[in-house]
This record gives sequence, structure tokens and C-alpha cells, in this order.
Amino acid sequence: MELATINQIRDKRDSLREKIKEADLSADSSQTYGGENEYNFKGLVGGIEALLTDLSTLTKAPNKFIKLSTSYERTSIVNHLTSIETYFDSPQIYLPQFEELKTLLRGYNVRSFSERQIEFESEIDETRRIKLQLQQELVEVKKIREEIESNNSTIDENVKNTAAKLTEIESQLEEITKRKDELVSQSETLEEINTDLGTIKEKASENLNEIFASMTESKSNEKLISQFALKVQDRDKRLDELEQKIDIYNEKLTDYQTERVKILEEADKLIESSKKALNYKTPEGISASFHVVLPKISTIG
Repeated sequence: MELATINQIRDKRDSLREKIKEADLSADSSQTYGGENEYNFKGLVGGIEALLTDLSTLTKAPNKFIKLSTSYERTSIVNHLTSIETYFDSPQIYLPQFEELKTLLRGYNVRSFSERQIEFESEIDETRRIKLQLQQELVEVKKIREEIESNNSTIDENVKNTAAKLTEIESQLEEITKRKDELVSQSETLEEINTDLGTIKEKASENLNEIFASMTESKSNEKLISQFALKVQDRDKRLDELEQKIDIYNEKLTDYQTERVKILEEADKLIESSKKALNYKTPEGISASFHVVLPKISTIG
């Protein structure tokens, strides 16, 4: 005769056995449970296994199980198993249900059943099978260990090579960092040079403005002013070249130092020429010639 409670007991038994298969029995080996700390996790799991064996004996003889138990007792067994399964990793929670289940099953005297002996022998066979499987796995583990040991020298060599490579990389990184600092310093120097050239350009423009003022206040003969105009046009051309060199410098900083030297030389010549121009004393005819060179001078600033 099959009853719902007996089927439920079988299901819970099977579920708990799956839990036990996945359990780490080495965990919390120092943790104890019970009123007298009489259980550790491994011992508690062993006790659960023994109770499941008793239940297997009862469920394999359902008619005898029905005679020995009441519906209330079978329902209690289902509830106790459910609690143990639900809180399997927290023994302190289900320990009261475990002990109540021990007391309940003890009253059936299951271990005196002939069926219990059969179940016990079946579990011994299963234990032997597991032992043989573990022995085979142990052989395989030994083989793997030997392979690992044989490869130790190669691994050590690889570790040494890796360490050497790491040292080389660290050295290269230090060199790169040093080079980066040098480039930063050079960049700051180039920025200062750029500022100085801007100042020189402004000074050259001021000198040209002074020339313009001197020309408006002075008069010279036509011959002298024509010669002066040619010189101013020549300086105008040189100033155009200076502007081009400054543009090239802004696009190509690495060539800037060379261009700066040339620009400074041209600026020095222009200033010297400006000083010479201020020394002309013949005032006749300058106004007429001034209109010829004025457009070019005004574009320089």
C-alpha cells in the first residue's frame, strides 16, 4: 500500500542524500553543536545518513511501516526531513528536529529488521564501490603529481626568464620616464623662446613706428629718400621672411632654435638700419617718397 506520506519521505530522503554528496565535510571541523557539543559537522552528517538508511528500510516495507507508525508520526518525519534539507548548512537551526527524528525512529526498532540488514549490506557494497573509485582516482592523482614534478624545472626556468624580462621592462620604463621628463623640460624652454620672439617682433614694430614718425617730421632730397625707400622695401621683404619663419616655428618646434637665430639676426640688422635712417639730415622731398613706402611699412606691424 502506497501512501502520500511514505512517498514524501522517499523524496526527502533522496534530496538529502544529494545534499550530502555535495557537502564539504572538512568545513568547520572545530565547530561543535548540541547541548553538550557532542556533534561536529561531519559527525552530524553521518548521523543523518544513518537515519536515512533506517527510513529506506521502512519505505521498502510500506505495510510494516504503516503498522508501526501513525499518520501524524509520518507527517512529523516529513517535516523534520524538510527542516534538515532547508537548513542543511546551518546545523544549529535543525539540530532539534534531527534529535526528535532519532527519538521517533528509535521507537520502531528498525535496526532489528531483516530488511535493515539487507539495506546495511547494500550500503557496504556502495561504500566498497566508492573506495575502489577513490583508489583509481588516487592513482590518477599520483600520475598528475609526477607530471607536475617533472615539469618543475621547466616552470622554474620560465619563472626566471619572466623575472629577467620584468627587470628589463622596468629598466626600459625608467628610461622612458626619464626621457619624458627631458621632453617636458624642453617644451617649457621652447615656450619661453616663443615668448621672447613675440617680444622681439613687438620691438621691431615699435622701431618701424619710430621710423615712420621720423619720416613725417623730416624732409630730405629726392635722391636720398629714394635710396631710403629702397632700403625700407628691402627691410620690408626681410620682415616678411621673418613672419614666415615664425609661422614655420609654430608648426615645427624641433626646428625652432635654428629659425630663432636667423630671426634675431634679421631683427638686429633691421634695428641697425633704423638707427642709421634716423641719422639722415637732408629733409627735402621726403613727403613725396613717403607715400611710396608707407603701404608696405604699415603691413609689417
